[in-house]
Amino acid sequence: MPKVRRKRRSTATTASNPISRPKKVSAKAKANNNQVTKATYFDLIANPNGLIKSKSSGNVLKVAKPPRNLKIPDDWDVKPGDVISWSKERPTETFFVTSEGTLLKNPDKSGSGYLTIPLSISSQVSDVINYYSSVLDTLGRDNVSSIELLPTDAFFATHFSKQPLTASIRNRTDINYSFDPNDEILYVTLPTNPNQSQDFPLNSTKLDDIIQYISNENESKGKLTVKFNFEGKTTCNKVPRGIVTGLPSGWQCQQQGSLMFGENKIQGEWICEGPEKTKEKARKAIEKFYKGLNIEIK
Repeated sequence: MPKVRRKRRSTATTASNPISRPKKVSAKAKANNNQVTKATYFDLIANPNGLIKSKSSGNVLKVAKPPRNLKIPDDWDVKPGDVISWSKERPTETFFVTSEGTLLKNPDKSGSGYLTIPLSISSQVSDVINYYSSVLDTLGRDNVSSIELLPTDAFFATHFSKQPLTASIRNRTDINYSFDPNDEILYVTLPTNPNQSQDFPLNSTKLDDIIQYISNENESKGKLTVKFNFEGKTTCNKVPRGIVTGLPSGWQCQQQGSLMFGENKIQGEWICEGPEKTKEKARKAIEKFYKGLNIEIK
């Protein structure tokens, strides 16, 4: 069962521990008939004197900082989707080459200095994960918080039994999809609840889980409150860790208030919500999750 989107986990990348950089970054590969063009990552801090070439002379250009107006000079040999970085640690000073010939600064939807590949960039290609594979490998997936996706992207067929989303869902423009390549989780945000996303881990999600979640969007909602207060080391050792799992499609649980999780005492409360029609199934799933333990479900 998918869970509510959580805040990005912190990483060890700090000012004193900069991102790993390759000793040598290869120049941009030219496409040919047997090779799919991919985005190139230009790290102008690691190699400030030799990555971007001149179209006219073929010589490398010294580019110490972004153009003041963010308009790419006509002589720069770059293509839409390429990533140019002047970042010293996390990719806060990293830019995308747009199809309009300008630079778009990393929008960083995480708010913590990680890279976000926005829809305005990813929508220009049909297989964004493949297109940015070398960027992900060079920059490091732990430095990328999200890749925004179109519902028509090859990502869905690639990861879910080679099946794309249904046509009725692919044609909708009001649903947001975002993929975290480090944790390998797809986040889906519906227009009926734009401030909350449902997460779908790739290793445990079927395409039908996503379809059912979206299909249940306009159904009446049910709610269950789960309270627990376990005491004693023997009892606490039997308590399952983490959020409630095994719920019917469309159900999700959130922690209510504070959670105490110790060796001799575990106390807390979940608020679980989902389609009213499967409320009894959700209740039974919660009882199964806490099988043999005393809990209160309202």
